[in-house]
Amino acid sequence: MIKVLSHIVEFRMLLGISLFLLSGTGFAQRISFNTWTGSDDITILSPQGAMPTLDFNQKQRALVPGTEAITIGLVDNQAVIYEIEAPEGFDLTIDVSAPSAFVLADNPTESIPFLLKVAYNNLAPTDELSGKLSAVELPAGFYSITFPVSRRASGAPMAPPSPEDGAFTRPKAKAYLYLYGTLGPVGMVPAGIYEGEININVSFTSYD
Repeated sequence: MIKVLSHIVEFRMLLGISLFLLSGTGFAQRISFNTWTGSDDITILSPQGAMPTLDFNQKQRALVPGTEAITIGLVDNQAVIYEIEAPEGFDLTIDVSAPSAFVLADNPTESIPFLLKVAYNNLAPTDELSGKLSAVELPAGFYSITFPVSRRASGAPMAPPSPEDGAFTRPKAKAYLYLYGTLGPVGMVPAGIYEGEININVSFTSYD
């Protein structure tokens, strides 16, 4: 059973892509990143700031109709990073939902394919950047994973931390979530704003 409470934190993110048409008219893609935490004991923040940007223009400056797919990889600087802090001894379940395409705001029949990829690191890396080197990548299309906040050698989860009181503070650990992926190929699409939304749900997992 996965216990999810109602504490909600919202982040909005601009996916900074400009597509230049031969006429000089351009469009951009806009994506909203929404994060939910299932407990006040869980925090999820990006070390890249309140509004990190998955910016495909950093990979290819100008995108035009007929452009091949553009990929941001795990180790690329443009990959989006979230830091998850939670009490040690718990397992976390992360569910990510993402669209398979961005659609034109005024005409949802027009779209650009999008494939999100996800990786995580719970090995207590020195920092979020070095954590990329030992991150576990989920297979393409898989967006749900359960793992300990801090990786155990083996076996079942430890007993839950002692209840908090005036003399005890639960020790916490950090894990990192990495988001990257592929945009395109870009078809012969009209100019406009192409939109999508990615939802990230992080909660404690109970084996009761």
